[in-house]
Amino acid sequence: MCHRRPVSCVSLIPSQFYSSSPAHHRRQFPDLPVVAITGSNGKTIVKDWLAQLLRTTYRVCATPRSYNSQIGVPLSVWQLRREHEVAVFEAGLSEAGEMERLRRIIQPTCGVLTNIGTAHLANFRSTTEHLQEKLLLFAEVDWVILPRDETVARDALRHLYPRVQLTEASTKESEQSDLPENTPLSGVYRHNAQLALRAATALGVPAEVLTDQIANLHPLSNRLEQREGRDGGPIINDSYSNDLSALAAALQFAETQNPFADLTLILGTVQPLPQLPERLRALIGDRVAQLLLVGPANQKLLTTFPDAAYFRDTSQLLKELPQRSFTRQTVLVKGASYEHFDRIADALSRQLHRTQLRIDLTALRHNLRLYRGLLSPESKLLVMAKASAYGSGALPVAQLLQEAGADYLAVAYPEEGHALRRGGIHLPIMVLNAAPYTLAGMVVDRLEPVVHSMEQYRLATQLGLKIHLEIDTGMGRLGFSPQEFLQNIPQLRSPLVVSLFTHLAASEDPTQNAFTLQQIATFNDAYRAVQAGGGAPVQRHVLNSNGITRFPEATYDMVRLGIGLYGIGDAKLAGQLQPALSLTATVSSVSERGAGDSIGYGRRGVVSRDNSRIAVISIGYADGLPRAAGEGRFAVRIHGQLAPTIGTVCMDMCMVNVTGIPEVRVGDVVTVFGPEHPVELLAGAVGTIPYEILTQIGSRVHRIYEGE
Repeated sequence: MCHRRPVSCVSLIPSQFYSSSPAHHRRQFPDLPVVAITGSNGKTIVKDWLAQLLRTTYRVCATPRSYNSQIGVPLSVWQLRREHEVAVFEAGLSEAGEMERLRRIIQPTCGVLTNIGTAHLANFRSTTEHLQEKLLLFAEVDWVILPRDETVARDALRHLYPRVQLTEASTKESEQSDLPENTPLSGVYRHNAQLALRAATALGVPAEVLTDQIANLHPLSNRLEQREGRDGGPIINDSYSNDLSALAAALQFAETQNPFADLTLILGTVQPLPQLPERLRALIGDRVAQLLLVGPANQKLLTTFPDAAYFRDTSQLLKELPQRSFTRQTVLVKGASYEHFDRIADALSRQLHRTQLRIDLTALRHNLRLYRGLLSPESKLLVMAKASAYGSGALPVAQLLQEAGADYLAVAYPEEGHALRRGGIHLPIMVLNAAPYTLAGMVVDRLEPVVHSMEQYRLATQLGLKIHLEIDTGMGRLGFSPQEFLQNIPQLRSPLVVSLFTHLAASEDPTQNAFTLQQIATFNDAYRAVQAGGGAPVQRHVLNSNGITRFPEATYDMVRLGIGLYGIGDAKLAGQLQPALSLTATVSSVSERGAGDSIGYGRRGVVSRDNSRIAVISIGYADGLPRAAGEGRFAVRIHGQLAPTIGTVCMDMCMVNVTGIPEVRVGDVVTVFGPEHPVELLAGAVGTIPYEILTQIGSRVHRIYEGE
């Protein structure tokens, strides 16, 4: 069905391509299949799911998050690289004239239409103009996939572009579907999955692969954020945009997530369209037990909804929220971004710990690209996701890595791999420490154990698991000894062996270069012995983050990127890596103390002079600030200045001396570590390494992901 089959793009990108136009950059890939997705709702989830399905077979370039605007589309297209085999871009429309500009940038070869709804309809003279503007995106494509019930759009496409091949996807659960009968999707999510599945089929993904992957499509829209509410029920924050179609999708999602009988809707201004009150009445009906209307445009809706509560603006509602109970209710917060309904969702959510670990996703992408640029196109990139991705949150980081084009993930134990699979991660996952009794449980989730004993090898191959053989060349931890490995080579030849590898013990230390080179030489001897005996080819890998930059001659078939992903620990790239993690707390109190006053447990802190100012900050050893950081051994940063600890670090808080920072007030942000205050300072102060600091950050510390 697809007239342009995915092929590797061989065009080289000029080093100065960022200064060229996005349309010119797109033209450097003339043979690349490019899918353009548009519609009133569902663009992002269909794009994400289609990219997920395609990545089982191809290298995919896809729109980050919902970058579908006049600014976001060029940024998406500029991501194209010569290794990509297919691209998936979404295009949004808010006013006349926009779609033709986006079409010239994307230059799509095929398309997907999610639906034609009411978003931005008021910005067009008629529904016909609105429809035709959207369909401009498909003026030169080979084929378009669209919902079966979008008959008006189908007829318009046939009239406007008669050469375009149209394929309809079912939109009702009662209709014949390409989805397996046991697919745990319903309503709008089933509709979205159908579109993604049809498009992936058209692009050549094998049917058996798609059947396996359907279970990994999870019904969570990127704009629907579910939280634990202050009164016990779920809070669903959907405060990005608010048109009738988006409201319908949000209501459906809220109903599927609602564990109670009652649903509360806090509704902001809905984008205008004819007969809006009547349409809202038909949509909401009896589905909502409590309706709160916010904004002057909604005052007229009180005639249609006489039992609703009305608030002139967000501020008025925020003042009254403490007096309102939402016990045993799910609350859907639905408004447009300009109304700042996220503040309502925050007020209704369970209070978050004031200590936060911020993960800069833009920095992670940059660092990943930087290391990727050091490798040959043939070398794969395996990224460590163990220990909750070094404390930063395994699933969100793995999702980013999957989207950004990592080839492999590695975890320490099978449980970590199972959790990633449940979260929708489909990349190959290597398990570093898999005991024999855990191997049978790894089959369903297609986890790939590291094997370092003949017992493991026999059981893993009997189960049909792909495996990785480890040789201990000097780490003194896990792995076949070189002698044992050479003796057992005839028995270790199996097509299930994916790779052969070793761990370098001191790749970061120049004084240990001779030892490291000996490790590499021992590994190479073992690899040559495998090659000499014939059998299926295996990949080899030895390098970790520091090894990538210090021993590039040993890049081989794959490298293992760890803490370097976070911009930490690689001295050779120190000026190019971007620190991705920031740990912050807040000032809880500030008080004046006199000379001789003692501070903290054991009276280990003593104030040295009168009129000293001591601040209490909201982080302790239960949050990951080591107890050894107390008594002045470490200083946090407040208002750009250093504030040393005084006294011992407590479980939930610690004290710092802010005498020299007179502007410090309660509520001020305190940087424990971040780009301007490296984590290495804290690690050095307590005599450990950054790995230990990061992995000890407590679970109650709120992880915030920025720069998506």
